[in-house]
Amino acid sequence: MKKFGTAVILCGGKSSRMGFDKCKLKIKGKFLIEVIGEKLEEVFDEVILLSNDDDKFKHMKYKVFKDIIPNLGPIGAIYSALKYASSEYVFITACDMPVVNINFINYMEDIIQIEDVEGVVSYKSDYIEPLYAFYSKSMIERIEKQINIQNYKLLPVIKSSKVHYIDESEVRKFSSNLEIFTNLNYKEDLSLLSEIFLEDRKKS
Repeated sequence: MKKFGTAVILCGGKSSRMGFDKCKLKIKGKFLIEVIGEKLEEVFDEVILLSNDDDKFKHMKYKVFKDIIPNLGPIGAIYSALKYASSEYVFITACDMPVVNINFINYMEDIIQIEDVEGVVSYKSDYIEPLYAFYSKSMIERIEKQINIQNYKLLPVIKSSKVHYIDESEVRKFSSNLEIFTNLNYKEDLSLLSEIFLEDRKKS
């Protein structure tokens, strides 16, 4: 099994705060998910979409899988992502996180290559960012135990695993305004899309 190779985009959530399905967001004439996926393809051999409604992704080229155990939130989504992935370590992001920073992803992979860790997550202020992170298949059994006792919080799994924590100051070296953690949750957030991709075009 390859050490790296799989990225998973989580496409769950009810989009209740946005008021419409975030999976249908478009930028530059493409669905945002496709834009994110194409950027991830620069680093990963396999991009997987995780959703409980695979019909709306039939037009896309990516593999689509459903949650193995639905309605468990992030812990269930990450559990499914690790089970479906074809690589040992899996990069996990979400369909409403439009910024893909290749340099930061490579940095996280370098940490895994150097250190004996099961995952890499970042701090934003005093909070752990569970997405835009790497998790390994070695964590599957620990997640299953957590689910079996009906504790569906992800943090205990992270805390009980050999995880490398990236401090916010280190993240800012790659993403000065922490834009990699941008979530599009509300209609007002949509203005960020044009700003993000305008800046992206300037860099390319």
